[in-house]
Amino acid sequence: MVSTAIPCSLLPFDPSAVSSSAVDAANSTFVRVSSKDKSYALILAYVATHLVSKDDHRSFEVRAGKKSYDSDSDNDDDDDDKTTSSIVAGFGLHRFTWQQHTLHCLRQSLGTPVGTREEAVRLENLVLMAPQLGNESILRAFVDAVVAASEATTDGFFSVYRWSHYEWCWNKVQSLQSRPMATVVLPALVKESIIDDVENFVTDECKAFYETHGIPYKRGYLFHGVPGSGKTSLIQALASHCNRHVCMLQISHPNLNDDYLQTIISRLPPRSILVLEDIDAAFTKDRKKKVEHSSLTFSGLLNALDGVGGHDGHLVVLTTNFRDQLDDALIRNGRVDVHVAFAHASPDQMADMFLAFYPRETRDRALAFADALVAALGPDRPLSTAALQHYFVT
Repeated sequence: MVSTAIPCSLLPFDPSAVSSSAVDAANSTFVRVSSKDKSYALILAYVATHLVSKDDHRSFEVRAGKKSYDSDSDNDDDDDDKTTSSIVAGFGLHRFTWQQHTLHCLRQSLGTPVGTREEAVRLENLVLMAPQLGNESILRAFVDAVVAASEATTDGFFSVYRWSHYEWCWNKVQSLQSRPMATVVLPALVKESIIDDVENFVTDECKAFYETHGIPYKRGYLFHGVPGSGKTSLIQALASHCNRHVCMLQISHPNLNDDYLQTIISRLPPRSILVLEDIDAAFTKDRKKKVEHSSLTFSGLLNALDGVGGHDGHLVVLTTNFRDQLDDALIRNGRVDVHVAFAHASPDQMADMFLAFYPRETRDRALAFADALVAALGPDRPLSTAALQHYFVT
């Protein structure tokens, strides 16, 4: 395994500042981990759950963040208010274990917060300590292991990440059970073409073709259409089908600027599907900003999309309910390779969902149900797949 580069903080660490009764820091090996390194939040979470004894359970921090999406729902709009929380190691000295090693972690604040109110940023870092001098390899191996564990895929599950503007890293917010592609209710030809496209892209032959012709090895998709029509469900199923992580990013966040977006994308975990949610929320069709105080430019967004992946083989999914509000440059060939339209439920989709919930029924009964539902609703009351699913489960 390639050793993780552990960046040093700008301020020096003074071993004498640590209480000698807690750890002999002067005779220990220590490395500093910047709060901007991708391992920072992972280490905090690991330490909080691997403390040596109850006496070490002193300082914790609870963090609430936006949950990615509900794995059981097709409703693309109901996820905005869902939150998840996690416990991480707080400020101070912590004693923890890793592979029969007893190590120490000092989380410290450097200087005073910069900024005002909710936008204030506090510079901080971690100091990892191993007993005796010359034990740097143990600390580096620990950081490598924590990062590798966060990026590993587990059979039957896929991980969901969100970018943390507080920690400057991709935080794993959920591990979801894999979703079979058969549970995604889309027109058969549409679903088959997407599966074929993705399966072809992830082959070694396709990767070699891209590299031979000097083309960045990435694949772009635009999922557009009415809310609750299955965009989220398809992303989940693709992640499950290809054994990939899902990385969710709101492009309309006011803290984003051109360089920051490049940094975020450069830190994507391997084997990821990058999902840029509601891509229409940042700019108008004539490239004017929709987000007040945002420093992100339209050209910066395009440059970031062009730089995605390199040789990492990332899949990039842009989602929107309003395709007509997108600038043509954003979705041109090369940035978006496949356009997938999501519409209200068709009679065939209604029948498919009916059979998914009532597998013992016949196709004829399912089609009769769909015809009756369409007749009852009338032409002016289209039905989303999310609404139909809600009907079946309630």
